[in-house]
Amino acid sequence: MQTKLVAAPCGDIMGAVTDYGAVFRGVKYAEAPRFGMPVPVSYAGVQDATRQGPCCPQMRAFWNEEHRFYYREFRKGKTFTYSEDCLILDIHQPKDAKDAPVIVFAHGGSFTGGSVNEMQFDGSAYARRGIIFVAINYRLNVFGFFADGESSTGNLGIYDQAAAISWLRRNISAFGGDPDNITLMGQSAGAMSVQTLICSDEVKGLVKGAVMLSGSGKRGLLLPLSKPNTRYWKKLMKASGAADIEEFRKLPTEQVWTTWKTKHLVGKALQTKPVLDGKLIKNDRYETSVPTVIGTVKKDLLPPVLNHMARAFARKQKKKGTPCYVFSFRHPLPPDGASFHSCDLWYALGSLGNSPRPFGKEDYALSDEMVDRIAAFARTGDPNTADHGGWKTYSSSKDIKVFE
Repeated sequence: MQTKLVAAPCGDIMGAVTDYGAVFRGVKYAEAPRFGMPVPVSYAGVQDATRQGPCCPQMRAFWNEEHRFYYREFRKGKTFTYSEDCLILDIHQPKDAKDAPVIVFAHGGSFTGGSVNEMQFDGSAYARRGIIFVAINYRLNVFGFFADGESSTGNLGIYDQAAAISWLRRNISAFGGDPDNITLMGQSAGAMSVQTLICSDEVKGLVKGAVMLSGSGKRGLLLPLSKPNTRYWKKLMKASGAADIEEFRKLPTEQVWTTWKTKHLVGKALQTKPVLDGKLIKNDRYETSVPTVIGTVKKDLLPPVLNHMARAFARKQKKKGTPCYVFSFRHPLPPDGASFHSCDLWYALGSLGNSPRPFGKEDYALSDEMVDRIAAFARTGDPNTADHGGWKTYSSSKDIKVFE
């Protein structure tokens, strides 16, 4: 393996040379104690970024998931490592990058699972178009959204993402990236995270655009915001056998996760999410001054709800005079004509070649168009190109770009 060394402000980072440039995997951007806020890191020696970093502990770390659809679609044959010390990111760097636009991707998974090294999360298609593509891991489930209102006000997983943005603002120029041209991109819970960030004063002015797939839009329909639920989290802590928060912080990882997974199930579903913490999220505001692309899938999760959320958001952006481009992904996947929540990731990330599905010329052509448009949006704020035009900012349903 041929390696490449980058001298960044945080320290030296060694990645692997690729045919499109270089990839740096498992780059540590912050660290955090259990239920604590992320803090910046620096490296005393050379950080080895030639291997994949750890994921946040989640169901597949402890329980067999081979019967699950998303395992078969995105993870079959992959290996993963797990640690609470999981604040890492992958950087796909183009050859000869100089002042390159940067896309930062937040994965989905209901705020409870997921990681950057699933098969669909491949940034090489963007690197080949001169875009630096970054994918981030962040804390999930009880580790990322514990919110007792006392020792933690919540949103730790979202604060992790904000810490990754801060790390990139300080360090991405060493990789040839433009720290003043960062576009956030996310899907499902990742899209909700992106919307949370671009609507927060904490991230104001730090990003230039956002691409949100199947999950963002008008607040309150799919993910209503509330204040931290002290009662629920204290009941959970007691159910673990811990006498207080200090004991809860010291319990084995699996014991903490299993308690969260198996106890007070109704509360788990309602409380493991972003909350009104008075700082990162002060209210249920969902409009932003950041230009956006927002889209849904034909057979998405609750398609009428997600479609309404996206279009209501777009109408709000229109009133603000902020560009918003809306799309609908209706292309059936081979060989079974499938359409499902997350199926657009293969196309929007240009990672069809990683899938066992028998994608053909039409699939690759559609994927190339989607990647070209998103790359153009990251570069200029406009998803139209010389080869692919005609996509207007949203005014009514006739302006929705249909990918089929």
